[in-house]
Amino acid sequence: MSAIRPAVHPSATIDQRLRQLGTTIRWAPAPLWGSSTREHARYAAYLAGSILGWTLAGLAMAAIVGRALGLLG
Repeated sequence: MSAIRPAVHPSATIDQRLRQLGTTIRWAPAPLWGSSTREHARYAAYLAGSILGWTLAGLAMAAIVGRALGLLG
């Protein structure tokens, strides 16, 4: 009977996963407005997702700053 061996590569830490996600997002090409309906839909979804993401990031930062200022005052 063969012994159970641990994984050869240890699982990535949260920092490594976040760094890899950031690199993937940074270097992924943005879709272009193409000539087909599928390309238009992809571009619109990318644009809507980007707007939503930046809005949520802005609201999160505003909440963090507001909470920090509330703790000071």
